[in-house]
Amino acid sequence: MNLSHLSILIGIVIVLTGAAIVWGSTRRYRREMGLQKEDRDKTSQSAFIINAFHDVNRQLKEKERELQRLKALAEQRAENVESYTENILQCVTSGVMSFDRNCRLTTSNRAAEEMLGWTIGQKGMSCQDLFGEGNITRAVRDTIEGKRPSARMEEMLDRAQGKLWLGFNTAVLTDRQGESLGAILSFSDLTEVKRLQEQMELHERLTALGEMSAGIAHELRNPMAVITGYLNLLSKRTEPASQPLIRDITAEINGMNRIIGDLLTFARPASLNRVRVKIKDMIEGCLANVLQVADCGLPVKTVLRVDEREACVDEVLMRQAFTNLLQNALEAMPDGGTLTIEAQNENPIVLRVSDTGTGIPQNVVKKVFLPFFTTKDNGVGLGLALVHKIVLSHGGTIAVNSGEGKGTTFTVTLPST
Repeated sequence: MNLSHLSILIGIVIVLTGAAIVWGSTRRYRREMGLQKEDRDKTSQSAFIINAFHDVNRQLKEKERELQRLKALAEQRAENVESYTENILQCVTSGVMSFDRNCRLTTSNRAAEEMLGWTIGQKGMSCQDLFGEGNITRAVRDTIEGKRPSARMEEMLDRAQGKLWLGFNTAVLTDRQGESLGAILSFSDLTEVKRLQEQMELHERLTALGEMSAGIAHELRNPMAVITGYLNLLSKRTEPASQPLIRDITAEINGMNRIIGDLLTFARPASLNRVRVKIKDMIEGCLANVLQVADCGLPVKTVLRVDEREACVDEVLMRQAFTNLLQNALEAMPDGGTLTIEAQNENPIVLRVSDTGTGIPQNVVKKVFLPFFTTKDNGVGLGLALVHKIVLSHGGTIAVNSGEGKGTTFTVTLPST
């Protein structure tokens, strides 16, 4: 083998060796590159899953925050609606109460609590426990059971402060779907209206009775004057032994004349001579006169709580009225007691004359202002009738609150001007 052939052979070996080296390197490179790609793919898939989880978690948190915001907004709107409804309910001047299906109180407004003298502690009580077995309870029960409202009705309740007249009606309480939840009771205080109505009816009766009394008094006065004249002539011609009998007859005639005079005073239309009068001075003067005439041995305590207010009244007639009230109060305490006169500092002027005497039975209270009605053995029954007439002629009112054995209070209301 010559040198050229050897050189060619060595070149071929070198080329083959280089090719093998390159091929091996290429395979290793490709193999290494495939592993890295797989690792990268795995890494990319993990990152995608993690990023997707974070995105979902972020979206869930955003939705949760949105739901919380909407919930808070709905709760705020519900509170606003409830507060709005509550404010309207509390501003209503009529009493409003709601009862559930079991006829138990669930809500009441301020007006209802003030009228009835109750507090929110009454919630949960049954309608019967609150109002008794009367028209109100029956109306509420019928509304719940029959699911129909009631017509306007009236009910009188006995309270510690006196009688309370209510005008009321009921309605069905429902939800948005129209399902019955109970009943609503709405009522207003008619006590003052009833009192004024009684005053007007009494005034009309007294007016008619006064006109009749005036006619009777005029018819009696003429023959009484004739009898008195004959008695005077008889007394001059009668022996001294018979004079006591004539004096007794004369005394009875004079008593009848006084009754006739009271009748005429009661029947005569009041002509007022109004002047500004200090209430306290007038009451003190009346009280002093009554105590001076009364039995000084009576253990009577007087309490005077009247401020320095003035009223435009007929002083003579008003003194007559209060003297009569004070005299009656003293006579109602034969064993002594406490006589209280007080005036509230408000407009109109409210004066109260109270005693701790025997009181007036309930069946008699409504009759005390009627002419000729009296419970006294020697009374005529015109005193309180005249008081009533005087107070009404001044544009005022008079009321009596009494109970047998509990004393009596006369309340006189007068305009300040």
